[in-house]
Amino acid sequence: MFRSARSCILVDPLLCEEFGHAHALSYRVFPPRILKPAAFPRLSAVILTHEHDDHFDIPSLAQIDRRVPVFLSSRSSMAGVRILGEMGFAVHPLIPGAVFEFGELEVVPLCGDHLNSNTGDEWDTLPFLVRHTRGAGSFFSTVDVKMMQSHIDIVRGRVPRPGIVGWTNNAQDWSHVASFLPERGDSTDPAIARMRAGHALIAAGWGTPAAMLMCAGGFSFHGERSWLNQRVFCVDADRVCQSMETLYRPQRFFAARPGQTFHMENNRLKGVDDDTPFLHLAPKATWPSRAIVPMTTFPDYQPATGKKGIGTDEVELLKRRLTEFAGCLLGGVVFKGLYSMLSVEAMGRMHTFAFVLRQDPGQKPLVFEYNPNGCTFDSVQRSEAPSIDSAQRGDADPREMYLAGMECWAGDLLAVLGGEIGPLCLVFGRAFLWNALPDQFNFDLFSELFRFNHPLRRPEEVYQIYQRLWTQHRQTSPPAPPILSQE
Repeated sequence: MFRSARSCILVDPLLCEEFGHAHALSYRVFPPRILKPAAFPRLSAVILTHEHDDHFDIPSLAQIDRRVPVFLSSRSSMAGVRILGEMGFAVHPLIPGAVFEFGELEVVPLCGDHLNSNTGDEWDTLPFLVRHTRGAGSFFSTVDVKMMQSHIDIVRGRVPRPGIVGWTNNAQDWSHVASFLPERGDSTDPAIARMRAGHALIAAGWGTPAAMLMCAGGFSFHGERSWLNQRVFCVDADRVCQSMETLYRPQRFFAARPGQTFHMENNRLKGVDDDTPFLHLAPKATWPSRAIVPMTTFPDYQPATGKKGIGTDEVELLKRRLTEFAGCLLGGVVFKGLYSMLSVEAMGRMHTFAFVLRQDPGQKPLVFEYNPNGCTFDSVQRSEAPSIDSAQRGDADPREMYLAGMECWAGDLLAVLGGEIGPLCLVFGRAFLWNALPDQFNFDLFSELFRFNHPLRRPEEVYQIYQRLWTQHRQTSPPAPPILSQE
């Protein structure tokens, strides 16, 4: 939230403690907080930087008064525009390079550099600069894309020296989902190195920031996946900022917490409050532990959809959806990896990958083998596996047959490929990948699934997810007591 005497802008609001519903994840905000929307100041506008559901949360938006104008990234899908309109908001495009003013506050949206950096699936994410038009303060963040020199060149033209700079750390340990990925353990030192590189870019091209705020891992797991809290989060943000302060005294670095309030005058930091009347931290005793726990085996997982079996008609539907996915793989990172390897390098394994899909206990998994020549996924009967000796075919383990593969529940993959839930549901404790040659073959299958299911590619399916969430939370509108727009 950015406030001046006459203006107040809310960016990417999370007003509910649980979120991530589009991916059937139901994260909880971390650290836990106590939020009092009735004490909110009057809002001038809401800005939504992109459609990822930790930034674009329908249940949270349902709590905002419809008189508040909403500015959505112009690079986002029509699904986002459509659902916001149905919810009753006046929706305006947030256009990269087009400056907006809300009373005393000016917003300068930028865009990611997708040509010179790997931005993953952050296609619609807009970095931004907020500044007080009379010079009291400024804030700059690239949100979830990499900070580049081109960003510095633009913001320097609006603010002669940097005010507060937001620094995002998205580093996480993915070894729980892929046997070929090394356990990251404590990755605090690499995080310090990355932040130092960002600080050097800012200092050389713009000047010394008034302060840098590190934002990292603002969610936690609960229930059957609570164990992930002690595996996924591998960076100690407090230790990063302490190290940065030691290296760059007397500069200020903060591991941002809910409710922290930073006061600026003349674009310099004048004071910091730990909380605010409408937002403060819950007692630390209520925080889930993030102490890293080494593990050699991981708990079994239940399906995100709750379905442990699929019928004959659903198997046929799954085949059709896999064919559509196969078409999207053409020219992608997995396809190029397979086509850049000699077949003999597969060490006797089949020179492709497969989906191994769990079903009801007692049923054999469904196996679908990627066929790049036919641009299909072919259903493989275990007894027909072509590279296995006939005496072994019935008992062949796909993990030994294929160069790489992914195991998950059949119903979950069907729902993901159908656009009913997002693929992120599989990343956190509901799937497993293997890769026999990780040094040669980049089996980045999740990136392909994210691209396949991005709202820009599948606006109708994503809209159905949004509409389902809106229907579930329609009763929260209008909010009581309301969060009102500024008169």
